[in-house]
Amino acid sequence: MAENVKLQKIYESVQYKELVNRIRFLIVAAATFVLLTNVVIPGINLEVWREFIKNQGSLFTLFGIFTGGALYNFSIISLGIIPYIDAAIIMQLLIAGFPQLKSLQKDFGEEGRKKINFYTKWLAIVIAILQSFFVTSALKKANPAIFYDNSLLGTSIVVISLIAGSVFIMWLADQINEKGIGNGSSILIFISILFRLPSYILETFNLAGNILNSGIIIAVQILFFISFIAIVAFLSLSIRKIPIMLTQRIIAGNKLVQQNVTFLPLPLIAAGVLPIIFAVALLYFPITILQGFGVNQETFSTNPLLKFIYQTIVPPNLVIPNEFTPEILKTFFISLGWNLWHSIVYASLIIAFSYFYTFIVINVDDLTDYLNKSGAVIRGIKPGQSTKNFLENTLYKLSLIGGIALSLITILPPYLMYIINFIISKITGIQELSFSGLVGMYISGSSMLIIVGVVLDLLKQMNAYLVAVNPREVFKPKTK
Repeated sequence: MAENVKLQKIYESVQYKELVNRIRFLIVAAATFVLLTNVVIPGINLEVWREFIKNQGSLFTLFGIFTGGALYNFSIISLGIIPYIDAAIIMQLLIAGFPQLKSLQKDFGEEGRKKINFYTKWLAIVIAILQSFFVTSALKKANPAIFYDNSLLGTSIVVISLIAGSVFIMWLADQINEKGIGNGSSILIFISILFRLPSYILETFNLAGNILNSGIIIAVQILFFISFIAIVAFLSLSIRKIPIMLTQRIIAGNKLVQQNVTFLPLPLIAAGVLPIIFAVALLYFPITILQGFGVNQETFSTNPLLKFIYQTIVPPNLVIPNEFTPEILKTFFISLGWNLWHSIVYASLIIAFSYFYTFIVINVDDLTDYLNKSGAVIRGIKPGQSTKNFLENTLYKLSLIGGIALSLITILPPYLMYIINFIISKITGIQELSFSGLVGMYISGSSMLIIVGVVLDLLKQMNAYLVAVNPREVFKPKTK
């Protein structure tokens, strides 16, 4: 009976009703996003377009995952949240380089952050305009048959549609932040990833040909997926406990006495998935620019420098050999070499952004000031400059370990999936598995980090609303 009373208090609380309303808005926003992924821009030949992206390899596959199928349909939201991510990267670099912007973010509190966010949005709109022009121009030069109308009017319709879709997605992410629950940008990427899962499962069934083979393939891949989810969740929740002592001044006698010893939690991966997203955006940026200036696939393949840049960013598909002839082995080791080189460059960017963004998320100066003002002392470390140096050194180590961890869980899954699919192909006889890896691109560290991070963030925020419901009354211990 007492439990029913507690639940009734939760259901009747203002916080609970607000949480329900926010969840409802989130569902509506998610449905709107999914609906827009199927709104094709006028004047697009979808058959030619889908055949074109099929032949482009992993570049379009990767961006397709982050747009929830919008890119596959050449939807009005094909650019997705990518312009905003690019703008956020540039703004963070500008903040690091310009003291005025850094002061605006640090010294003006919420108002300063709002202004930074305002500048970021306008920069994102500019980037969306540039990307729309570049993408349309590059596609017209690569394959004019993608567009039914290659006139100025037809091109303008495509460009304006892409810009409008990108601006709407930014607005929708903002609305989720204000009226929904969770981080809007992360939520939309999260929806994009989950929305593509049924198509990958269907692809597996179509490829397998029978229920037994389908069951084996899907069971192994789901087991692999769950295992990596568990690893990612463990890393996401891992913290470095810094022991601190809280002191309290006693008025009588003006003494300082030590209170209970607690700890300061510093997360292993403070930056979350942002280093991976930023690394992807920066890694593929050169190709976007070059294609916008008319550099096509043929130029990439004939010019040695451009070929090196292209294969560093988009390495050849890693084909596991089924016959060990000299020619096949040579092709395998060449493709393996390019994939390993791509992985090294990708990992270096992730580690660099991990360092960069960790010190943005955790401001050492503010944290040191907070500890001093609250009377907290790190055990064995003097207050002031010594505390600041200790925290900086600790964060440097955590950034390195976290960056390496992020790199490994981003880079290893595709390689492991290729090997697993090769073994499955020998069991089932489906040779195509060993070539495509099937979900090797889908089961990636970035995808899993976003899934785990968004779920943990949603649970945290939902719990915060419920705990706010008169915790002394609702959650007090039972009495006999």
